[in-house]
Amino acid sequence: MDDTGPIHTPRDIPAKRLDVPSTVSPQLQRSISMLAAAPRIPMNEAPRTAEAWRAFIAGADAQTLALRPVLAQMFPHTETKGEIAGVTVREIVPAGYDAARAGGRLLVHFHGGGYVMNGGEASTGEAVLGAHYSGLKVISVDYRMPPDHPFPAGVDDAVAVWTALLKDNDPAKMGAFGTSAGGGMTLAMTLKLKALGRPLPGALGLGTPWVDLTGASDSYQVNAEVDGIFSRFDAFAQAMAKLYAGDAPVSDPLVSPVYGDFAGFPPSILTTGTRDILLSDTVRTHRALRAAGVTSQLEAYEAMSHAEYIFAFDGPESAVAFGEMAAFFDKHLAR
Repeated sequence: MDDTGPIHTPRDIPAKRLDVPSTVSPQLQRSISMLAAAPRIPMNEAPRTAEAWRAFIAGADAQTLALRPVLAQMFPHTETKGEIAGVTVREIVPAGYDAARAGGRLLVHFHGGGYVMNGGEASTGEAVLGAHYSGLKVISVDYRMPPDHPFPAGVDDAVAVWTALLKDNDPAKMGAFGTSAGGGMTLAMTLKLKALGRPLPGALGLGTPWVDLTGASDSYQVNAEVDGIFSRFDAFAQAMAKLYAGDAPVSDPLVSPVYGDFAGFPPSILTTGTRDILLSDTVRTHRALRAAGVTSQLEAYEAMSHAEYIFAFDGPESAVAFGEMAAFFDKHLAR
């Protein structure tokens, strides 16, 4: 009998109650409590038609849009909508922007939202925070999404904007960043640029990137229902993955970048939390980058759910997370 093969014996875990930890700031404690009390997105059932998807997306985006006035008050900035290479973008300029200090450095942002949500005006929250803490201009790319525009439309838009920016900017002075699907899009764009032989960003900021849409990562199981924001992968999130992939397999490296070749990639900083359902996606990406010889810095935060450093933006953990990313760009982007 061959006993050298893999063993697949599942382990049952008893149900338990998660207390609000005393090891984090009062602001993050409040966020964790609010998430526990808030109505959950019904992750066990996905929309079945394009119209139902659009209705769900509109409702989700409305919640994100409600934060815009608060962000504008706490992090003053100007926002200008425009187009680059036919793609809608929004330029975010933080208050007190110093062009001389920036020295031509620029950040390009890709929003999260499961590759289907947070488009339009709902796309810029993280870009505002990134601009504030870095002191740099941010170009936030409003890439096309399903149900009308599945893969590869979003990656094509990302590549088109980046390529157009190369005409007037030094790629070594440009960083790219995003969280969740935005982190995945950042990696997918970089993989595509590499395949095309085009200049890559000088550095990447990858916030809890959604990089394995097959659902294989361990924390999809371990942190299911532990994560207060992205509560589980099966059903709803799995449907988002398939909706985004369209006719492509979800294992395609441009859909699930963790399966790509990261050799030659720029220095990267990755952010996650101990309650993050994409903790494993983040760790696997970090290890793959390191294995490819890439400089990679992993930042993990106590008790944080998926992308909570964006939503709990009034807390010190958020300031530290974005401050670490800003310092990383400052170190690795050319001057």
